[in-house]
Amino acid sequence: MKVHGRGYVNKITSAVLIVSMVLSFAGCAKEEESEYSLKKIQLTADERRWTNPEEEYADLLAAYGKKKCKGSLVVATDDDVIYLYAEDATEKDGQTLVSQDTVFDIASCSKLYTAVCILQLQEKGKLDINDTLGKYFPEYETGKDITIYNLLHMNSGIPDYLNEPELFWGLEGEALNDRMRDLYHDNISDEEFLKTMYAAPLLYAPGTLMTYSNTNYKLLAYIIEKVSGMKYCDYLEKHIFKPCGMKNSYSMRVDKYTYVPVDFKEQLEFGAVDEHGYSMSPNSERGDGGICTCLTDFLAFDRALFNGKLLKEESMEILLKNDKGYCCGLMPDNSIGYGHTGGGFTARTNNSIIMSEKYGHIYFISMEHC
Repeated sequence: MKVHGRGYVNKITSAVLIVSMVLSFAGCAKEEESEYSLKKIQLTADERRWTNPEEEYADLLAAYGKKKCKGSLVVATDDDVIYLYAEDATEKDGQTLVSQDTVFDIASCSKLYTAVCILQLQEKGKLDINDTLGKYFPEYETGKDITIYNLLHMNSGIPDYLNEPELFWGLEGEALNDRMRDLYHDNISDEEFLKTMYAAPLLYAPGTLMTYSNTNYKLLAYIIEKVSGMKYCDYLEKHIFKPCGMKNSYSMRVDKYTYVPVDFKEQLEFGAVDEHGYSMSPNSERGDGGICTCLTDFLAFDRALFNGKLLKEESMEILLKNDKGYCCGLMPDNSIGYGHTGGGFTARTNNSIIMSEKYGHIYFISMEHC
């Protein structure tokens, strides 16, 4: 079954811990003006990594400068790229080398984008995160005790339709397998999904515990569509992708991946992916997953977000509030920074943001086939 990532941040390499970490919002970074930008770095067939030559980044390179993955990864600050790596392989066309522009399925790392959309809509007066779900889903009796805030912070008590399918769907055995195959083939309508959720018992009283549940962020996507009057993908394109200059980023599309899945025989036999190893459920995944992007675009998004271009300071405080171990599409890492992972059937992503007094923000992003 598909797991959109539990959101655990990779352990920060000990060498980086010499840097004093504090929360710091710098001015808007302009990556396109930097001498060391992803747009200017060109990896070759012979050289699959690039390192920044400036001495001031020696400690970061000591920590990260030899890292590899089965895809591509970048380490950057608000102003410069420090390290770039891409595996010695080609994209699905069989000719283009894997690079910072290779498009991957980022699965649960999509949740951060959904959270930003919700907080943007609150800034515009379209919703209030203290609204209960009864306002948006009047047939959901239990929803009268659940708020948008609970969804954002994973403490609604609603079971996870992906990772706790027996509890959510109320099925088991082959009947459950058939239901999940319907989901992976995009054969379950939003109405069917909601009807099932209305009948699913809560795991606990809203706000009392935190459990990772993809259902929360799927519901947030529904709310975004209700209050904006736009499809989730269109809202992202207008209010996130275009403002950040993200030219290789998409949502609710399954034709834009350029990475090459490997070893997916089991997933294919179950009916979870197509014959190439790609997702077949753009509608079902929206909100909790379903965004595909590349290193260049993801770095642009992170920089815009943490430098005040997408949300106001008050909204950033909500986004980064640690409530029982979860923020909003991010997880805290002992006051050092924030991060989230995303795991689909054939790709995984890590997005980590380290708060540094010396460097401002340090961004570590990796995308790879799995």
